[in-house]
Amino acid sequence: MTTMTQQGGAFLVNTTDPRRVFTPEDFTSEDLFIGKTAEDFLTNEVMPHVERIESGDHELMHQLMQKAGALGLLGADIPEVYGGLGLKQTVGALISEKLNPQQSFALTHEAHTVIGTFPLMYFGNDAQKSKYLPKLASGEWVASFALSEANSGSDALAMQTKAVLSSDGTHYILNGEKMWITNSAFATLFSVFAKVDGKITVFLVERDFAGVSFGKEEHKLGMHGTSTRRVILENAKVPIENALEVGKGHYAAFCALNLGRFKLEAGAVGGLKYILKICTEYAKQRKTFGRPIASYGMIQHKLAEMAARTFALESMVYRLAGELDSVFEPIVPNAEDAPSQYHRAAEEFAIECNIVKVLGSETYSTMADEAIQIHGGYGYTEEFPVARAWRDQRLLRIGEGANEIVRFAIVNLILRRDAAKRLTALDAGQRASETLSRPGSLDMPYFDDPVDSLFAAAQDAKTLGLFFLYQAKERLGEELMEMQEIPAAISDIFIAAYALESVALRLQKMTARNHPRLVAALRAAAVVQINYTKEAIHAANYLIESLPSLEDLLDVYADPFNSLTGLMGRLNSHGINPMEARRELAAEVIERGGWML
Repeated sequence: MTTMTQQGGAFLVNTTDPRRVFTPEDFTSEDLFIGKTAEDFLTNEVMPHVERIESGDHELMHQLMQKAGALGLLGADIPEVYGGLGLKQTVGALISEKLNPQQSFALTHEAHTVIGTFPLMYFGNDAQKSKYLPKLASGEWVASFALSEANSGSDALAMQTKAVLSSDGTHYILNGEKMWITNSAFATLFSVFAKVDGKITVFLVERDFAGVSFGKEEHKLGMHGTSTRRVILENAKVPIENALEVGKGHYAAFCALNLGRFKLEAGAVGGLKYILKICTEYAKQRKTFGRPIASYGMIQHKLAEMAARTFALESMVYRLAGELDSVFEPIVPNAEDAPSQYHRAAEEFAIECNIVKVLGSETYSTMADEAIQIHGGYGYTEEFPVARAWRDQRLLRIGEGANEIVRFAIVNLILRRDAAKRLTALDAGQRASETLSRPGSLDMPYFDDPVDSLFAAAQDAKTLGLFFLYQAKERLGEELMEMQEIPAAISDIFIAAYALESVALRLQKMTARNHPRLVAALRAAAVVQINYTKEAIHAANYLIESLPSLEDLLDVYADPFNSLTGLMGRLNSHGINPMEARRELAAEVIERGGWML
């Protein structure tokens, strides 16, 4: 299938053709077979050993990674020329989804296959890739990503680790200490970030290099099965041929983290489906006052929320995966210009990667908490897997960039691309401002068709976000990014718009194909529309109250369907009964025993 090739962030100002958007219904039988291989591996090889994994048996985890490598589950993204499978981003996302129900294994897998491997794969030369990538693809070696330091968490560019070229020019000498390094108990190859004359550079550091040592295991809230230690570099000697291009390390970090955010939230789709299944099964068999708790409206509300928010995230993740394929597929991995091509591809959809990261991690967090609530007292014990899911998922709002930083980055990237003439967001925001100040500019929407209704809501949310982006930039100028709450709220509107539009595009394709589970999808979409229009309006109200001197734009004309207030009113006029919509979706979930599609 040919996926869309529009520029990253362009969804804000362009119309997207649904025929060129990838959805889960587009997977081929071969793709699904690979997904089933990952699912079977998790079921048969990983889940029977959960107690040992959670006790911190790192030797077992290493063995599981080697087994995964033998099945090709570590080489999905690595090109065939370097010993991998060279699969599409969509299939790589499917593997991440299927492995997530054991989150410690999933994080170990992601730390190896994504952030541990991508700096080398994207920015290494042919000799470096030929030497190391086949070992990483097979599982013979395990990779790790060593960026964070004690005093430079989200501000990675403030790192203190330094590298100095030896007097004979044969090697670099590294000194510094890296923190929170996943896979450190058994990883063989570390992508270590250090400064050479102030310029961030990536070094391929083997475990046995002189001067490399490790701290003790960190005592973490969750992810108990992962190995997390400090990597200590004391006059560590690294051959000069193991340095990637000097001064390009910040590109390698940002590109790896972009794709890491995407892959983590592809995994979150699988984790959410898993806890939905567990909660549905429990609700059907657990009785109070002589009735299964699944028959109560409040429990049905929670099950419907899990299903609808998972449906939205799944639609967003695979839409983004298809977009990533459009920029990665043309790259010749062993070409001389491959690093520059990979760099462009990995940063192109950074806005969307950030959007998915925020929504996915926060959805997982909220729904894992609700899973405990459904289980009541049992959910608060380690006897049920929802307690582990709750502890483990909490990392996702911090890892690969804290959500506060990521929200800020969404608006920052949009403004930077606008300044570079790669986006026309501010022009669109100015047009929205002119339209909303003109009486009679808004018509009553037509909501009879649910897909049209969803598209209309997505467009209105985009208009709302662009309006506030323009107004904030005009009123605050360079101070905008210092008032972080403002860009964060604008980001929330754009996140809601991407969710609404992704679901609308998916529904349009399912409708055209008369998909057998279309009714269930429509019921999920109704709850999606309720939730994400509400979130856009909530962020807009915050901005109205917080932005200076906005009163002049809040005139309400005789016709209620014009002006900013009218736009927000139209977003909220979806005509959907929230209780009925959630109960209808919950019925689908209960009947199917979990995921309704």
